[in-house]
Amino acid sequence: MLAFAKAPGLNVEKLFDGRYNNNKSVTSTVYKNNGKFYRGLTVTRNPAIIKQIADALEKDAQRGREYSDSMGADGRYTSLKVINNGEVIFIGLQRDKTGGGFFFIQGNEKAFK
Repeated sequence: MLAFAKAPGLNVEKLFDGRYNNNKSVTSTVYKNNGKFYRGLTVTRNPAIIKQIADALEKDAQRGREYSDSMGADGRYTSLKVINNGEVIFIGLQRDKTGGGFFFIQGNEKAFK
C-alpha cells in the first residue's frame, strides 16, 4: 500500500521552505518522533506573514474536511483537517490582534509521504 503513497502537496507545507529562517519575527519548530510529525511557526507582530499563512491555508481548504473559522475577543482561529494516505493532517492558525499568531501542521509521518 505504501508504494502508492503520495505526498500531500499542501500550500501550507511550502511555508517551511526556509523563507522565514532569517526573519526575527518568526520562530520555527519542527518535531518528528514515534511516527508523528509536527511543524509550527510563531509570528510576532508581522501581519504580512500572517496573511501569507492565511492565504495558503485558504487554498488548502478546498481539499479539507471539518474547516472551521471563528472570531473571538482575543483574535481569530482557523482550523482544517486534510486526509492523505488514509491519515489525518491537522492544520491550525491562531491570529492575535497585534498582527502575530501561531500556525501548525501535524499528523502521522505516513500522511506526509
